[in-house]
Amino acid sequence: MGIEDASMRNGRALSDQWADSVVVRPRTTEQHITVHKRLVLGFAISILTLIIVTAIAITLSVSFERCAAESSGALAANGSSNSKWKQSRDGNISHRDTEDGQQPWRNLRLPATLRPRHYDLRLSVNMENFSFSGEVNIEFECVNSTKLIVLHTDRLEVEKVLVFSDSKKAGVMRIQRRFHYQPKQVFVIALHREMKPLRTYKINITFHANTEHELLGFFRSSYTLNGERRFLAVTQFSPTHARKAFPCFDEPIYKATFRVSLKHESSYQSLSNMPVESSTSEEDGWVTNHFSRTPRMSTYYLAWAVCNFTYREAVTDNGVVIRLYARPDAIQSGSGDYALHITKRLLQFYQDYFKVKYSLPKLGKTGGEMSSALSGFSETAINVLLMGKRGIFHCFICTASRFCDFLFCVRVKR
Repeated sequence: MGIEDASMRNGRALSDQWADSVVVRPRTTEQHITVHKRLVLGFAISILTLIIVTAIAITLSVSFERCAAESSGALAANGSSNSKWKQSRDGNISHRDTEDGQQPWRNLRLPATLRPRHYDLRLSVNMENFSFSGEVNIEFECVNSTKLIVLHTDRLEVEKVLVFSDSKKAGVMRIQRRFHYQPKQVFVIALHREMKPLRTYKINITFHANTEHELLGFFRSSYTLNGERRFLAVTQFSPTHARKAFPCFDEPIYKATFRVSLKHESSYQSLSNMPVESSTSEEDGWVTNHFSRTPRMSTYYLAWAVCNFTYREAVTDNGVVIRLYARPDAIQSGSGDYALHITKRLLQFYQDYFKVKYSLPKLGKTGGEMSSALSGFSETAINVLLMGKRGIFHCFICTASRFCDFLFCVRVKR
C-alpha cells in the first residue's frame, strides 16, 4: 500500500506540473479580424462562382434551343445547297420572315396577296438526256402589301431569281432570302422591302429539271416505229401538275395569259395550245418555235409537246381547223380517222348546244401509247376544249373500239 500511494502521489505531482506549464493564450483582436476576413472572402467567392455557373447554364440552354429550332426548320424545309443563302435559308425561318405572326408557305393554299397576269415561258428540251431548262417571266399584281412571293414548284431546280418593280421606282428589288418548302411544293421569296397594293411587278426565274417517266407534269413517253424506239415529251397538268414543268401560281383561281417558246432539235416538232407565231433556226441544228399568246386561263389548261408525230386534219363548217397528231403508222393506217370525225361532229354539237362559238384559231389533238397533251388524249381517249366569251367547256370522250364509252363535260367559269 505504501508503494502504490507513493506512485500515485508522484503521478499527480507530475500532471500538476505539466498543467501549470501549459498557458492558455486568449485570441487577440487581430486574429479575430483575420478569421472574419477569410470567412467573408470565402462566401463572396462562393456567390461569384454560383453567378458564373448560372450564367453559363442559361447561355448553354439558349444556344441549345436555338440550335434545335434551326435544325427542325432545316429538316422541315428539306433543303441543302453549297451557296451561302441556301445554307441558311431554312435555318433562318423564324418570326422575322412571318407576316402577322404567320408562315404562309405552310398553308395548303397560296396567300391571296398576289395575282398573276401573264406568263412568258421559254423552254429548251433535250430529248437525248431527257432534261429541260427554262426561264419564266411572270407579271403579277400586288393585292395586299407583302414582302413574300409564294408560288408553286415541284422537282424543279431553281438557279436564279430576279424581281422587278414597274412602279415609279422601277428596278431590281433586293431579295433577302429564298427557299423551297417541299411539304407544300412551294418556293418562297422574301424581299427586303414591301410590295405595294395595286402595283404591278415582274419576277424572272431560271430553272432546270428532268422529264420524268410518269404521266404527270412534263413527262416522256415512247413508241416503236419500224423496229426503232422513238421518244416524245408531253404534258399533263391537270389538276395540279403544272408546277412540275415551271414555277407558277398553280391553282385554278389564278388565271392568266401565256406565251410559250419551245427550243428543241430540228428533227422534232413542237406543239402547244396556240399556233406558231414565228420560228427561228439555230446554228447548232436546233429550232425555236414561238407560239401566240393564249386567252386568259388556268395553268392546268396549258399544254405542249415535242414529238415526231404526223397529223391528219379536217375543217368544220365554221372554218375551224382540227388536226389529229399521232404515230405515223397510226395515221397511215387510218386509226385516227374516227377520232377526227367524231371531234368535228362534237365540236359543232357543243357550239350549238351551249351557244358558245369556238374562239381559238385551231384545235389540235395528240395521241400516243402513253401520252396526254394539248387538248390531250391517249390512243383510247379524246379531250375537247371549247373556249368562248361565256366560259370554258372541257369535254372528255373515250373512243375505244370505235364507239363512245364515256362522256364527261364540265363548264369552267372564266
